[in-house]
Amino acid sequence: MQTFPDSTAVSVVETSATEYTRETVTVDFLYLDNESCERCIGTEQALETALTRVEPILEPLDVSVVVRDIHVDTLAAAKATQLAVSPTIRINGRDIQSDYRENNCESCGDLCACPGEIDCRLWHYRGTEHTTPPVEFLVAALVQAAVPEQSSSDITREKASEGISANVASFFGDADASGAGGCDC
Repeated sequence: MQTFPDSTAVSVVETSATEYTRETVTVDFLYLDNESCERCIGTEQALETALTRVEPILEPLDVSVVVRDIHVDTLAAAKATQLAVSPTIRINGRDIQSDYRENNCESCGDLCACPGEIDCRLWHYRGTEHTTPPVEFLVAALVQAAVPEQSSSDITREKASEGISANVASFFGDADASGAGGCDC
């Protein structure tokens, strides 16, 4: 095996052949404080519950989930992770709710020595705001990431737009260009 560069940008993972075919969904849980912030704690608990509920769905799909727990504890870390709001859940690098809202988080305000309020994320789901993401919202986001974006009906329409199928061509046999004809029986 070749020697790969020793780098912070490149990581080499040895994977067994049986794991090679599995699709992997990467979940990043980014937060400022999961010991005192009620929203960070609640989000972590909701994520754990969602992962437990989605596991029986993902197993037959041959999909595995990798969760990266990322404590953002400095301004430099916030810049490096591009953390805009805490807590944040990203699936495959994308914030599951990029159009976030914030409001005063009293538990974080108690931690901060600076004057004023500290705002944390509000999750909105089905017309309601929540201080922690609803488990069913997280389950839906995880399943959506695991299932290919293209539905079978989209595939059928796409194939139809490519021209006639061999089955239809066979039905018309050697029909002339006028469209007259039928099966050759």
